[in-house]
Amino acid sequence: MEETKCQGPGCPECERRAQEEKEQEEIGMAVLLALVPMLVLTLFGNIGLI
Repeated sequence: MEETKCQGPGCPECERRAQEEKEQEEIGMAVLLALVPMLVLTLFGNIGLI
């Protein structure tokens, strides 16, 4: 992939990268949030609270 130089504020390449990073972060947080109940149930099950 060819690197392009930033053209200053409002650069379309920088805006596209920022949008992609934001989407990836949202997906990562959604996965972590989905795993929390399973982890809590596993932990409580292992220590005998369930």
